Amino acid sequence: MSEVIRFLESMGRNPAITAGEFAASVAALEVDDAHKHALLQRDVSSLNDLLGGRERMMLSQWAPDSEPQRKDDDQEGGEPSQDPTPDSDEVN
Repeated sequence: MSEVIRFLESMGRNPAITAGEFAASVAALEVDDAHKHALLQRDVSSLNDLLGGRERMMLSQWAPDSEPQRKDDDQEGGEPSQDPTPDSDEVN
């Protein structure tokens, strides 16, 4: 398995190779025929299964400048909420 991973990493570093060079590189790998076949066919699903990869992976991330709205900001018709610590020295 690590042989295939190293191969994929090397392809990521040098993606501009010809189809013939790719086929020769796959043929030179010391892996079983199923792995070679999946690589040559560019069959991501089969290769994932052979390598024991995850079936599904999801990622979510907040954008750096977006924040979820506070509940009191969603209310219509009311005055905007005020910061509990005023910026000035005035006391109500």
